[in-house]
Amino acid sequence: MINEQEMYDFLELINFTLSDKFTTKWEYKYNAKFIEIFKFRILKALHENKPIKLKNLYNIYYVKHKYSKEQILNFFKSIEIDLYFPLVIGDISSL
Repeated sequence: MINEQEMYDFLELINFTLSDKFTTKWEYKYNAKFIEIFKFRILKALHENKPIKLKNLYNIYYVKHKYSKEQILNFFKSIEIDLYFPLVIGDISSL
């Protein structure tokens, strides 16, 4: 069960992720479109009240948008994708 502090921290993470500061922080290492895909998927998951499977997110980047496996995995590690649980579910080691 999530306590109040964990909930607050998670909501702060989501707010930061959806902000321009997040885009500014990561757009030079990746690119603005790459970041916008992630932000859109976060918003979609919140809107649908449904978690994102990490494997599906990976496939969106790899299959649909043709990003390299290394770039996708580096992004997931850079943003510490595990912090997005329970919104993003799955293990990076299974990719």
